[in-house]
Amino acid sequence: MHLPPNWRQRLIDGPRNARKSPRSMATSSDATQLDSYDRKILAELQEDGSLGPVEISARINLSASQCSRRMQRLRDRGLIDRTVAILDREALKLGISAIILVRLGSHSAENERLFLERIEKLPEVVACHYVTGDLDFILHVVTRDLVSYEELLRKNLLTGAEVSACRSNIILRTTKETTSLPLHFA
Repeated sequence: MHLPPNWRQRLIDGPRNARKSPRSMATSSDATQLDSYDRKILAELQEDGSLGPVEISARINLSASQCSRRMQRLRDRGLIDRTVAILDREALKLGISAIILVRLGSHSAENERLFLERIEKLPEVVACHYVTGDLDFILHVVTRDLVSYEELLRKNLLTGAEVSACRSNIILRTTKETTSLPLHFA
């Protein structure tokens, strides 16, 4: 598998942002131009991405046509990346959620490439963060059970020559999890 030339930026920005042209991405000056209606629209969409302009207009007291125009403008500016469905992990019988802390043997471009190639192929890895400090990556993984979790670690993560160490933390209970971003900074 060959990694795209922008793989490092994709890791930082996420796969969707890396495919956008620089002109379509929101800049900090774009974000500061949000008015109260834009923030209300974004807040409603963060809560329920399936809402259309008519439903949002009733909730924020703005006409449906005005909501539609504003929603399109927010998309065009890159403030709305995509709309997704959030699935119920328990209903899908994915009983194990864990955080894995990874340290690479060296920080060579080749080691990073090898590691990220492997991570891209693993659907169990739902998030991969390149971090500062004594570790290199933090992975959030989801699997069916402890057997599949152990298999993921043993066959897919610990076998890589570029991996120096892994620390594993199984999540016992999640007390807060949200996809909503704080809008009061925008």
